[in-house]
Amino acid sequence: MWAWANSNFPDDLLSDAKLVRSFGEKNSINELAQSYVTDADDELEVLGWELTAAAVQICDALGAYRSPGSEGVALYLILKSVSWAG
Repeated sequence: MWAWANSNFPDDLLSDAKLVRSFGEKNSINELAQSYVTDADDELEVLGWELTAAAVQICDALGAYRSPGSEGVALYLILKSVSWAG
């Protein structure tokens, strides 16, 4: 599920996710424009990384991170800025 489709995320945090959705709609890339993405279970992680890489490029981000998750659930994040912890 894309962040923009998840009602648990506040709207003010979704600008990049909405940018990715808009890009998907304009370029007819369903995986970026649909709320949910499904694929064969053994390929979901690969697809997750591919879509995250697209989001990094579209949003001019620095990179991405996948948080540890339970089976069948993963959270992919794009990194917009990085700084040293004080």
